[in-house]
Amino acid sequence: MTQRARLLVPVVLLLVAAVLLWLASRATWLEVVAFNDQSGEVVRSLTGSDWQPALVPLALGAVAAIAAVALVRGIGARVIGAVIALLGLAAVLLVLSGVGDIDTDRAHSVVTSSEGQARTDAGPGAEGSAAVPEWSQITEISTRAAGPAATGAGAFALLAAGVVVMLRPVRAVSRDDRYVTPAARRQDAATTVESDPDSGRDLWQDLDDGRDPTV
Repeated sequence: MTQRARLLVPVVLLLVAAVLLWLASRATWLEVVAFNDQSGEVVRSLTGSDWQPALVPLALGAVAAIAAVALVRGIGARVIGAVIALLGLAAVLLVLSGVGDIDTDRAHSVVTSSEGQARTDAGPGAEGSAAVPEWSQITEISTRAAGPAATGAGAFALLAAGVVVMLRPVRAVSRDDRYVTPAARRQDAATTVESDPDSGRDLWQDLDDGRDPTV
């Protein structure tokens, strides 16, 4: 794998992961139906950020990891790769906790919370604007697959990026890989002549042949 690929592959994977996790935070994960004797039946749509608040920090962490991958080299890059893989594992845990049997008590706590969209995201009189009192009963919970699916794909991208960085980190730039100015080349040539006078013959031969010995 070339140096360019060692940098480009994890950066692309991290960008994909960040976008997918952000989309998952905006997608609907649950439709919760609550009933109380005052407002009757109330339906709440819980987005990923409502049900899994860690999605947004994970997306931001993927973005921050892009800068770390671009700047850190060698052993430090392997450490960054391990951290990225841990973020991927955290995303996997979010997926596992978001599928299967849903915790009714937790859903009740979210929809009766005084903060966020779960309580009310509409103005007075608008459809679905009724608050959900704490004494409401959850009568139905339905899941949506888009959010968990996007989270799973984002987790896979994070894990893949972490593995690539750990196994194939970008190498530190050696002196031989850096750009050497013509003046530096001439200085090196002069130093070589001083240490090995016979090498000067090659320089004169290059000049006689019309070649630049510093190139």
